[in-house]
Amino acid sequence: MHLKFRHLLHLHLLLFALLLFVPSPFHCSDLRSLLEFKKGIVSDASGLVLSSWIPPPENPPCPSSFHGVSCDLAGSSVVAISLSGLGLAGDLKLATLASLKSLLNLSLSNNSFSGRLVPSLGSMNTLQVLDLSANRFYGPVPARITELGGLNLLNLSHNRLSGGIPAGFQNLQQLRTLDLSSNSLWGDVGLSLSEMRNVEHLDLSGNGFYGGIALDPGNFSSLGNTMRYMNLSGNKISGEFFSSDSIAMFRNLEILDVNGNLIGGQLPKLGSLTNLRAFRTRNNQLFGPVPEELFGDGMPLVELDLSGNGFSGSVGSINSTTLKMLNLSSNLLSGSLPSSLGSCTTVDLSKNMLSSDLSAVQNWKDTLEIIDLSSNTISGSFPNNTSQFGSLISINIGNNSLVGVLPSVLATYPRLTRVDLSLNELTGPILPSLLTSSTLISLNLSGNHFTGSIPLQSLESAESTDLTSHTPLEILDLSDNQLSGSLPPEVKNMQNLRVLKLQNNTLAVDWKLLTYLSIISRVMVPEMPQPGLVLYNISYNDLSGVVPQTLERFPETSFHPGNVFLLFPDSISSRTNNSGINNEEVHRRRLNSSIQCSPQRSCLATPAEVLGRSSHGTSYKATLYSGHVLTVKWLRVGLVKHKKAFVKEAKRIWCIRHPNIASLRGYYWGLREQERLIVSDYVEGDSLALYLYESTPRRYSKLSVSQRLKVAIDVVRCLCYLHDEKGLPHGNLKPTNIILGLDLTARLTDYALHRFMTASGTAEQMLNLGALGYRAPELATEAKPIPTFKGDVYAFGVILMELLTRKSAGDIISGQLGAVDLTDWVRMCHREGRGTECFDTEIAGLEEAPKAMEELLALSLRCILPVK
Repeated sequence: MHLKFRHLLHLHLLLFALLLFVPSPFHCSDLRSLLEFKKGIVSDASGLVLSSWIPPPENPPCPSSFHGVSCDLAGSSVVAISLSGLGLAGDLKLATLASLKSLLNLSLSNNSFSGRLVPSLGSMNTLQVLDLSANRFYGPVPARITELGGLNLLNLSHNRLSGGIPAGFQNLQQLRTLDLSSNSLWGDVGLSLSEMRNVEHLDLSGNGFYGGIALDPGNFSSLGNTMRYMNLSGNKISGEFFSSDSIAMFRNLEILDVNGNLIGGQLPKLGSLTNLRAFRTRNNQLFGPVPEELFGDGMPLVELDLSGNGFSGSVGSINSTTLKMLNLSSNLLSGSLPSSLGSCTTVDLSKNMLSSDLSAVQNWKDTLEIIDLSSNTISGSFPNNTSQFGSLISINIGNNSLVGVLPSVLATYPRLTRVDLSLNELTGPILPSLLTSSTLISLNLSGNHFTGSIPLQSLESAESTDLTSHTPLEILDLSDNQLSGSLPPEVKNMQNLRVLKLQNNTLAVDWKLLTYLSIISRVMVPEMPQPGLVLYNISYNDLSGVVPQTLERFPETSFHPGNVFLLFPDSISSRTNNSGINNEEVHRRRLNSSIQCSPQRSCLATPAEVLGRSSHGTSYKATLYSGHVLTVKWLRVGLVKHKKAFVKEAKRIWCIRHPNIASLRGYYWGLREQERLIVSDYVEGDSLALYLYESTPRRYSKLSVSQRLKVAIDVVRCLCYLHDEKGLPHGNLKPTNIILGLDLTARLTDYALHRFMTASGTAEQMLNLGALGYRAPELATEAKPIPTFKGDVYAFGVILMELLTRKSAGDIISGQLGAVDLTDWVRMCHREGRGTECFDTEIAGLEEAPKAMEELLALSLRCILPVK
């Protein structure tokens, strides 16, 4: 019996000893969970996870050899999984990690994981850090996530999560960082803020939160004591800004960002925010004066962005010694420029109504690196005594009213890389030192009145080659000036040039020089690594000849409109090979002959075809040897202004570019009075008049309701462009001047012709419009009628009636009260409640017709209302 007892005792001791060396089921479940989690990883760009997550032979309690897995000090439990930024992908089953009872940190950010956030995440109550940001997780945020009472950081940003924010965030007393940005979450932002407790970093940006933030201070009592960073940008928050009492609660706030919302009202006093370093309200609906405390030393502001609102008043002086970035652009600020900018490095005051001159700039400090004053009403000249700007990198004063010559001081700023003085009234020559600057990358002087030549050729040959080859200039825009002469060959040395815009000047380029551009066309010279020119435009000049083959890779719009006698090479290889003439000789012959194109020596491949005749003259279809087809309008003798006025108007109309307008390409002013031509794009198609009135035989299919509506929309878009952007009435609007292309897209022709005409020519045009039924009645009583915006609107109203009725404005229609014209007939039918009887019978019965046609009818009647 005693021996039997001892034997049993030994067996129990042996069993106990064996159990000491067997991992507990708890530890085995940790390993199992990790291996189950691994099954969801289908791609491992780094190769670190799939290669290392292999169970070791000794089967340890915590597999510390697994990449990204951390164990506790005893080596018995998994406490952290950190796999951020490893290029992992897969549809994860996060529930497989719920059994890790000691897990403190789960970081899977910056991968391509997908799947839903499962409710079982709420059972991982030991978690302190949960970072799933920058993945592809979708679905709602599980309500049980608010059960993670020990959570210190929750980052679910940059995913595809949707739905509302679960209630219960007030339970997360330890939460210090909450980032839900860049998802599709929504909810009342005020309610969400009132639930937060002790959060220091809150980011709800880039979602769909709505509601207001002008809440009672009591809603922020616990949040206000801890909040340091608050980002609510890119939502749908409306109402007014935080009240003075509410904002005072956030005494520790350092960064406040509400960009891109619908917040209105005025800003409260912000002096209580004594720790605020960044304040951003860009693109909201705030108005009123800018609080003065934002410009002083009462708060340590480093960045202030109030752009894209409706702030008004003036900005007197900025005295802050901490403010570095100031953006007040796109507001309604007025008055003079600030007399001081403190220690700012970046200042954007563009798109306001600031006036006066640039004298205040002389007092600004040398800390400035970026200045943007564009799109204001600043006048005067640029002061030369501003040599303090040794740190200046970029200056933009475009779209103002500056006058005078280019200040020579610009070329002395040692770090300057970008200059934009476009759309001003500057005159004189262009400074050679700007084109050969050792720092300048972008130079935009377009839309001024600069004269003279492009000053590269003014340098000595050896010097210019050296300077231009080392210039870093990438963007050069000298368009819309009055530059003359030729394009200097030194352009070939500008190794970094990517954008060259010289259009709308009076350059007369020797094409032999332009062949050098093959040197900077890197695509044509493979051994040079630079990409070379990508945008090139010399249209609206007085060039002639044949475009070199090295420049054929650029679109036709780089050379036309303008340059009427500038041609592209034809496909001539087969003809030249058969004739025994080499390509070089043919090119030389064609170049010489094309330069001499004139009424005496034609450029046309076929005889011109008459397109139509009007009170102005005759229009021809001209096909050039290059294959280009143009419309050439010969203007009647005695109707045209003198040459200087004619050329001035041609320059102005050259600038008109719209997809629904036949662009003007150039003009010809011959020695004889009979040689006055204007050249425009030829539009393949037929006039709206033919579609509406041609019936026997029927050459044109009837226009549907939607097609007629599209024509009306195309026309009104053109009128809006001409009226609002170019300040020009069409002046000759009628169906014969509306050409429908093969896809029925409408393009207007014969626009602004009155600008070329004498007073008698304009009067004759208006008389012709009246006879056809497109002249506003009030213009009939004018002694010297001229085209007006209202006249265009009247003509458009008549055209709408023609589209609806398929009757001509000149038709006489019999009715109960006798014969009336089209406009009177439509008025009468509408007044008697019989408006639908006016409609074209071929489409009136269609299902799509009634509502659209009735709305067009009402619009047409409004258009022909008399001017009050």
